[in-house]
Amino acid sequence: MSDIKETLQYMTLLQEVDKKLFYLEFSKGDLPKTVAKLKGALEKFKKQIKESKSETKNNDKKQQNIENLVELAAEKLKKYQNQLYDVTSNKEYDAITQEIELKKKDIEEGETNILELIEMNENNQSMLEEYEEECLRTKKELGGKERELNALLKATEKQELELIHRREKISVRLKEPMLKRYERIRKAKSNLAVVPITREACGGCFTTIPPQKIVEVEKLLILIQCEVCGRFLIPENKLDKVSL
Repeated sequence: MSDIKETLQYMTLLQEVDKKLFYLEFSKGDLPKTVAKLKGALEKFKKQIKESKSETKNNDKKQQNIENLVELAAEKLKKYQNQLYDVTSNKEYDAITQEIELKKKDIEEGETNILELIEMNENNQSMLEEYEEECLRTKKELGGKERELNALLKATEKQELELIHRREKISVRLKEPMLKRYERIRKAKSNLAVVPITREACGGCFTTIPPQKIVEVEKLLILIQCEVCGRFLIPENKLDKVSL
């Protein structure tokens, strides 16, 4: 048996296995993608919940610090206001009055900041509730889809493992460069890397093959690819099957 004939036989066998693996994967429909998408969404909601809680906690700390400063400013304001009754000069009066105005300003700014932080935390709480609802809904949906996918995987697991094992046995019979060529063409051409000449045309893209080239394909002396689609050409019904 020529090396070319043997190579084409193994590539044909490999393609048959790859077709079956493809249809097994196809039978799962969008379930794997749906599960992956839901997992991504769940992680996103969990991250948003964590960030929202962290931001609320930080705002609470900021609010507490500002409240302490406001309380301190209020105490000093009261102290300065009481000192006004004991002043003995205009200069002293002006100095204390200036301090009173500064403390009033500190208190006003602090109270404004506190109100802003309270509003931010109210918005945070509202968003947190939405995130938690979406997280719960997504988690529930993910659980259902995962159970559905696991049941499908269990039903096809044995067949898939057998096909993967068979694929490995065939793959090792092909030289590495040839296997890479096969894989590249298969992935680019709808899982078909090897096609027969049917009615004097390429079985992949249906381009007419010249008679002389058909004769060369049937001789099985060199690997011949379709000049249009690049798939490997084999003679129709003239390539003996090889068993493993």
